[in-house]
Amino acid sequence: MRSLVGGRTLLEEQPKLTVRSEALREGRIRQGRSPNPMKVGVVTVADIPKDSDFIKAGDARLVIFTTPQTSISQVEQLRALGVEVFVNDSARVDLRKMMRTLKKIGVDHLMVEGGGTINFELMRLGLVDELLIYVSPMIFGGANAPTPADGFGLPREDAMQTKLTDAERWDDGGVLLKYKFL
Repeated sequence: MRSLVGGRTLLEEQPKLTVRSEALREGRIRQGRSPNPMKVGVVTVADIPKDSDFIKAGDARLVIFTTPQTSISQVEQLRALGVEVFVNDSARVDLRKMMRTLKKIGVDHLMVEGGGTINFELMRLGLVDELLIYVSPMIFGGANAPTPADGFGLPREDAMQTKLTDAERWDDGGVLLKYKFL
């Protein structure tokens, strides 16, 4: 499984996207895979610090999709750090083209750990086949709390249809819901 994050998550949170369990990392190595899954970032302007956890944490293949708004020197710096950089030729990354490119480089399954903006765009474009939602046994948030789908939204008559395929009750009191898109 490969992990993808959007620009805000990539730049503001600098996620590690690594396998935390030593046993699972060792298992991946025994299977002939890298200790961590491929990390994929989608960002309009890839001003990613070279000491970012996304780049430095864990041994993993790194892929960034960006636009010409990222300076040539920044693209070269990322490439010098071992990052595969794909520069889209438009003002925003073409997510359909990104998915085709990922398929060409061997990605068959992708877990999106992004925020509501990238989530919504991928769903809106029909690029998501399964949605996992964890319902926490805690109440928190507010008007600015993150949601699974941000952006301009859709009117009810245009809602994306899903079907619940599984529900798991977790020991911590939370519930993991699995939906397939119809």
